[in-house]
Amino acid sequence: MTRCYVLSPPKHKYIIVLIFIMSVTITWGQTRLNSPRLISGEIIGKPIITDTIYFVAKGINDKYFQKVEAFSTLTENKYTIANNISYPQMYSILFSSDKNKRPWRNGDYFIDASTTTIKTDYLSEECTEVNGITANEYQSKFIPFMTRGMIYDCKSDYLTMLFYSNNRRADTLLLNYIVQNPNSYVALWKLIERFSFQGETAIRQQALARFSNKVKSEKLWRILNQDFKNTKIKENERFPNINLKDYSLKPTKLVFPKTKYTLIDYWFARCRPCLDTIPELKKLYADYKTKGFEIVSISVDETINVPIWQKRVKEHGLVWTQYLEENNFRNNELGIKVFPTFILLDRKGTVIWKDFDLHDLDTFLKEHI
Repeated sequence: MTRCYVLSPPKHKYIIVLIFIMSVTITWGQTRLNSPRLISGEIIGKPIITDTIYFVAKGINDKYFQKVEAFSTLTENKYTIANNISYPQMYSILFSSDKNKRPWRNGDYFIDASTTTIKTDYLSEECTEVNGITANEYQSKFIPFMTRGMIYDCKSDYLTMLFYSNNRRADTLLLNYIVQNPNSYVALWKLIERFSFQGETAIRQQALARFSNKVKSEKLWRILNQDFKNTKIKENERFPNINLKDYSLKPTKLVFPKTKYTLIDYWFARCRPCLDTIPELKKLYADYKTKGFEIVSISVDETINVPIWQKRVKEHGLVWTQYLEENNFRNNELGIKVFPTFILLDRKGTVIWKDFDLHDLDTFLKEHI
């Protein structure tokens, strides 16, 4: 299922971390060393044009990263950066020639203090070659584990699609990998990525708990752990009582329907993937309404788009309850970053399921209603 990703308010239109211009060579980290380690980078398969490479945080909050802000001008598709990293980092890249086309390229770049070379395949974005301890784990252990039972081709972008989807296979595999590799920074970063885009679920909580005491003592894990604790929508807990507006824009509170299951549908009026799910939502509503199922849609539209939201509701014939959580498009207090987001509640308003697609919900309702 295609979804809209809403990132934290960007500090740069490329959604990259802040940048320090330091001629052609750039420095990773807070403190410039007298003799920094060097990383040599090369781009293959790319036309030789005037261009710049950026290392980007791809929507993950800056607080997870060391003070790392970097870009470098390409010279004959080669560049050099200085490496002062103290703990492993996970990045994607972006070229200035990608401007207005995409926020980042596919493929993960695990860079640590032992990294000295990076090779990027311009056309096959998951086919990256990074040396170093963390990158070696990613290539030799993590990728084979995540793709076991299949013939993996890095040209397929399979891993990108797996980790950006709401498919629970990614979470199950990640949990099992952490059980076997509790000291893995690769797994920790991928869990941070899953949490950043998909939010909290019970299985992600389990994964977080299975890291070693060594990892748990370190800053990166502690930040993620605190973010899990601060999450307001959690599986097996009651959905929060939030201030909303109804369709006529009168202030109100969320009222849970007195029914066996309620689907909370988070969306906004200009979200094409949200609009694409409307036929499925209408079918689910028609099939199960009389059997103990209800839908509550909550729009996070900004004030300027509220008339469009009202128009969408009317023109699509959305007869179930419609709420507006106005101006929460980018700073949603409940941590909703992906649209549409579906959350299933029981008759008590307890969250019993998060992060699923409507096909899976249909299967669930057939079995439980």
